[in-house]
Amino acid sequence: MYSIKYVIEVVAFLPVEVGVCKACDLARVAGVKTTVRLEGDDIARLIAILSTLGDAQVRITNPMSLRGLYLMLRHRTGRLPLALLNGKLLHSGPIDAEAEERLIKALSAEAQ
Repeated sequence: MYSIKYVIEVVAFLPVEVGVCKACDLARVAGVKTTVRLEGDDIARLIAILSTLGDAQVRITNPMSLRGLYLMLRHRTGRLPLALLNGKLLHSGPIDAEAEERLIKALSAEAQ
């Protein structure tokens, strides 16, 4: 029987640029930019890291959902994206080369 060894959850905005409420839409009509945009290649890097995994369940969570807000409060961070492994925080904030190495190392250790 097939079993999932670990669950990876990523809390991030998808698509990359979003407005989160009706007020944002009204402000956009007035010429005020109220959208949120991830800096750099965070999503591309996360997808590249996750594509190397074997039998993992990957869950993408919107930070404006109740679960996304709960996870940000639980781990006391507002920096996105969040990467969680089996409910434990691996990384929060922009993904640079050092963070990418740390994520790959933690995920490969869990896979074994």
